[in-house]
Amino acid sequence: MTDNLLRSLNDVQREAVEHADGPLLILSGAGSGKTRVITHRIAHLIKHHGISPFRILAVTFTNKAANEMKERLDTLVEGGVSRDLWVSTFHATCARILRRDIEKLGAGSGGASRSKKRAYTRDFTIFDTGEQATLVKDVLRQLNYSDKDYNPRAILGLISHAKNESISPQKYEIIADGYFERVVAEVYPLYQDALCLNNSLDFDDLLLFTVELLNKNSNVRQDYQNRFEYILVDEYQDTNRCQYELVQLLAGEKQNVCVVGDDDQSIYAFRGADIRNILDFEKDYPNARVLRLEQNYRSTQNILDAAWSVVQNNKARKPKKLWTEQDEGELVTCYEAMDENDEAGYVGTQIEDWHAEGVDYKDFAVFYRTNAQSRIFEEAFRTANIPYQIVGGVGFYDRMEIKDLLAYLRVMCNPNDSMSVRRIINVPSRGIGATTLERLIDFAAAEDITLFEAVQRVDEISTINRGLQTKVRRFAEIFDEFDATVFPVDALDYVLKVTGYLKNLQSQNSIEAQNRVENIEELINAVIEYEQNEPEPSLSDYLENVALIADIDTMETDSTDMVTLMTLHSAKGLEFPFVFIVGVEEGYLPHQRSISTESELEEERRLCYVGITRAMEQLYLSHAKSRRTFRETEYRTPSRFISEIPEYLIKHVDRYRSPFGQPHGLYEEVLENPVDYCVDQIVHHPQFGRGKITKISGAGGDIHITVRFSRAGMTKRFAASLAPLTISD
Repeated sequence: MTDNLLRSLNDVQREAVEHADGPLLILSGAGSGKTRVITHRIAHLIKHHGISPFRILAVTFTNKAANEMKERLDTLVEGGVSRDLWVSTFHATCARILRRDIEKLGAGSGGASRSKKRAYTRDFTIFDTGEQATLVKDVLRQLNYSDKDYNPRAILGLISHAKNESISPQKYEIIADGYFERVVAEVYPLYQDALCLNNSLDFDDLLLFTVELLNKNSNVRQDYQNRFEYILVDEYQDTNRCQYELVQLLAGEKQNVCVVGDDDQSIYAFRGADIRNILDFEKDYPNARVLRLEQNYRSTQNILDAAWSVVQNNKARKPKKLWTEQDEGELVTCYEAMDENDEAGYVGTQIEDWHAEGVDYKDFAVFYRTNAQSRIFEEAFRTANIPYQIVGGVGFYDRMEIKDLLAYLRVMCNPNDSMSVRRIINVPSRGIGATTLERLIDFAAAEDITLFEAVQRVDEISTINRGLQTKVRRFAEIFDEFDATVFPVDALDYVLKVTGYLKNLQSQNSIEAQNRVENIEELINAVIEYEQNEPEPSLSDYLENVALIADIDTMETDSTDMVTLMTLHSAKGLEFPFVFIVGVEEGYLPHQRSISTESELEEERRLCYVGITRAMEQLYLSHAKSRRTFRETEYRTPSRFISEIPEYLIKHVDRYRSPFGQPHGLYEEVLENPVDYCVDQIVHHPQFGRGKITKISGAGGDIHITVRFSRAGMTKRFAASLAPLTISD
């Protein structure tokens, strides 16, 4: 059995599997078979060294990865060995330890300051993020602070960061710098008190309390050090300070700890991940053996060379370079688009061309830096009838802030839409609580009127006091001065102005709020595009179009053959034959928020590396000359990461050039002479689809063509020399 285990491994993998005692660092490059190494190493310990499964702990970051390890182990070792192993996530491992021993922490654990009579018990609950936010709101009210002035989620973000760094409330109070952090320092201990009062932990507490338990109770620490003779940690580059301390405490003096990771794929600093944990492993464990898995089983050599040429510019990394026994493969295609619509059209056309040759939609992935970038691709794919799925986020029109603003517009058009009224009556917060809403709903039912009519008649509802009646009237007044005949963009401007929705988000000190602001800017862009493309735009028509899009988004389908859209952060650990990384521009990748320090820029470079190494056969990079950004056209610069890839690895394409021998170019046929167009000719547009030329006008260099698009049901006029059209058969 042992020989069979080793026979399928390459030399370095085999060396990693056969290593027995002492610390081991496995630098596992993208696609180099790290899961195979971990599972085979566990199987080898059991079969060759006679180690009991009960004495092995394997820790990873996702339940999916843990379950995959268990399934592989059950095929490698007979008898359902995975049932006896601890193979789980960090949080699940800690929860299991705390379920047994949390009572040994006593009172005041986690920095709680209540009476010593109060301590956690084994039946504790775990609060999710929504419950945590509610708890912070309660604490803010206790301190006479408004959650409008101090965003609960921003406060939670700083508390989470402190816990990841093993910083107690008492220590945080000492190091807090600046007014907002001093407010957090007031909230933090009271938040911990409230958790303790509820006998509840948040996700960060699972790690923090376990480290505290092992540090304070030598009997518990010794018990687990004796139990876990061998410890394996996957994705070690993603560990935070608290997880780092946990591994050291469990490893003890034996130091039989094997960590597997890739410093070049450390992309979660915003979640507390500390790349120093993997870079300094040899300092922490001077006797460590270091092995490098550099043979890649996923990508072509050209893709690997492109990835290395980018990431090797980072200073904070371990030297390594991936190679493969596969062919060199295709060059990296770099497309320069005129704007975001041209970019989305190009991606859609490439996918359709490949699909026509038999490539499944599921073999394609589109990666972007921020969620807001998905909108233009969603719309382009719907127009072209390309099936897709959003991973690592929700569809653009299903995002909370988009649904909120569209609900305002729907009420403006149709005050009888009670569901929309219910959604926005207290958004942004205006002090109209659930009880008041229930009484409005009850009054509407009793009087057989709509909810908005009940809002307008709030003075008649005696169960609502005068102060709350005033707040409800102010909500109704939002719609009194609105003219439903205005253009959609004016309606949206009005909503943002009178509600303060955008201003409220801009004042919040969190990445989440900034992402929501970017989504609202993208909604404005979408509304402007609608007005430009419609001969007679109206608010009701726009809302109808959006409603149809939303219906398509929520349709159930039995087919899994869909293009995948996701952020680069969500792409880690996945692979696709065809990968499009879009918006590879300064300000997007690297992101404008992440270029102020060298460490932030290096993480952006690693993020680019992760995206590139997801591609198996074909990699596309695209950037636009200009984009619409918050009403204005902004001229863009290609990302510095593109210039770091040698020219001999890149095939450049734009709307004016088609590379020689390129069979799948959107502009494969370049019309240098505009008179090549003729009336009744069938053409294809990247956004509007198939159409027929109905008119040609002008002369010389000023020729214009008019096209009637059947699918979109509209007529458009283009300058012939610039028209993004291809001639169809």
